[in-house]
Amino acid sequence: MTTVRIGFLVAILALSGCSLIKPKMADSGPPMPQTYLLFFHQWSPTLTPEAKTIIDQASAKVIEKKPSTVAVVGYTDNVGPAEDNKRLAEQRVKTVKDAMIADGVDPKLFLSIPLGPADDNAGMTGDRRIEIRLTYGS
Repeated sequence: MTTVRIGFLVAILALSGCSLIKPKMADSGPPMPQTYLLFFHQWSPTLTPEAKTIIDQASAKVIEKKPSTVAVVGYTDNVGPAEDNKRLAEQRVKTVKDAMIADGVDPKLFLSIPLGPADDNAGMTGDRRIEIRLTYGS
């Protein structure tokens, strides 16, 4: 009697387009790009404790997920001479890269982009930032 009921349920499910066999899900592909933001004090390339925590989180994600590229993009505010801001952006990018390398991230993954003054209306404090962008795939 039980065999007949199971057979009947299988037939009903099959007629309704359902299956008792769970379909294999397609590979979802590489993870979506991720961005980590960290901020600096004015005229300083020195990491704050909060920035170091974010770098450690980003480094752990890089080691775990193995992105194809780690872009480190440096911004400054627009106070002072442009060449000083560009140099400060370079110093901040280097500081972040060095910290991530010390955390065990492969130096070959990095793409350094020191942009200097930001023109994205993030505000003075928001302009003093580094974006760590993890991208996956070829």
